[in-house]
Amino acid sequence: MIKNFFMPGEQTAKQTYIWTVLAGLIYAGSSFLMQMVTSSYIGAAQAGILALALTVGNQLVTIGFYNIRTYQASDVREKYKFSDYFVLRLFTVSLMLAAGVIWVWRESYSGIKLAAVLLVVLFRAEEALSDVMEGRYQQKGRYDVSCRDMFVKVSLYLTAFLGVLLLTKNLAWALLALAVVYGGGIFFVDRRLIKEFGGFSLKTTWRRQRALLFEGFPLFINAFLNAYIINAAKYAIDDFYDSETMGIFAPLYMMAFVVNMFASFVLKPAISVMAEYYVKGNIRAFMHLVLRQIAVVSAATGICIAGAYVMGIPVLSLLFGVNLEGYRGALCLILISGGFTALYQLFQYGIIIMRHQYSTFVCCGLTAVLTYFITPYLTKKYAVMGASASYAISIGCMSALFLAFFLYHLIKDREKEK
Repeated sequence: MIKNFFMPGEQTAKQTYIWTVLAGLIYAGSSFLMQMVTSSYIGAAQAGILALALTVGNQLVTIGFYNIRTYQASDVREKYKFSDYFVLRLFTVSLMLAAGVIWVWRESYSGIKLAAVLLVVLFRAEEALSDVMEGRYQQKGRYDVSCRDMFVKVSLYLTAFLGVLLLTKNLAWALLALAVVYGGGIFFVDRRLIKEFGGFSLKTTWRRQRALLFEGFPLFINAFLNAYIINAAKYAIDDFYDSETMGIFAPLYMMAFVVNMFASFVLKPAISVMAEYYVKGNIRAFMHLVLRQIAVVSAATGICIAGAYVMGIPVLSLLFGVNLEGYRGALCLILISGGFTALYQLFQYGIIIMRHQYSTFVCCGLTAVLTYFITPYLTKKYAVMGASASYAISIGCMSALFLAFFLYHLIKDREKEK
């Protein structure tokens, strides 16, 4: 039954795309729904604690993922066996869990905040473990299986979280249900599916593990710095204000990902086409596609800002059960940040296609330094508006840096060819 649902024979590109969109929508919308129901049902303070827990989980899961999924999925000749990836993932997940314990000890969390952060870290660790198996399905040409798998597991854990939250009005119990159900999904679904893709073992060597760690290290550092830049505003609010302030900022902040989510549906399918144009030397078509993506992102951002300016605050206030009157400017700044995020990702794709990915270290590193200094200052002085402004400045700076390096490498590569 499980095999029949998740592997129903050969899939067309259209069917795979449909499952990609469905999985992307429910995954991106799950945090929004969890935050919204928590805020409206048990209060902004509890929603603020949930927002903090999800933020810490998003930061630490970069250790668990080690950002090796793309490398694994593209390893079609199997330079490394699946057992190599699986053992590496067990190691990075263990490091992630240890980092979670150190994090809550260093921050001296207690009570519901301690429970929420630890449970979210556990849940994200399970997600990192599941990801290596989803990467195996994709590596073997069945990305539709990965998307079906993600869609089902997210649907199950989201239902469990919302159901327990509504029954108990207790955030910790809801997060515990989420972690248990997600773990059950891995045990009952992935454990069986992976057998159809060769199964797994723990056979590996230190030489292969060391090589994989080396291959993924630049990607991991990039992901970790990027997570810090994105989450720095939330860390600053947690440092200087209470959970209710976090509960106000969180719904505004989540709107940045609305722009980014819709832009990703246009950007990601274009990556392979951009790469093909560039490899064949068709720079005119390559740049035409890049400019078209910029236009799409700009249009989507403009439409979202216009809609948010007119209806955003009343709608969010109603959905989240908090009074957001007076935060229209902060909302618009965050939506601008979402547009900047989509743009820097576009330029990053271009830089990677040109095989100059080392430049991304410079972009993320410089932005992280800027963020470290301006975010605490602006947040402490101007609260939610300061956090929103610092986020827009940081992401805007990163977009400008990625654009500069994109143009630099494009011009230099053209000169070399000539």
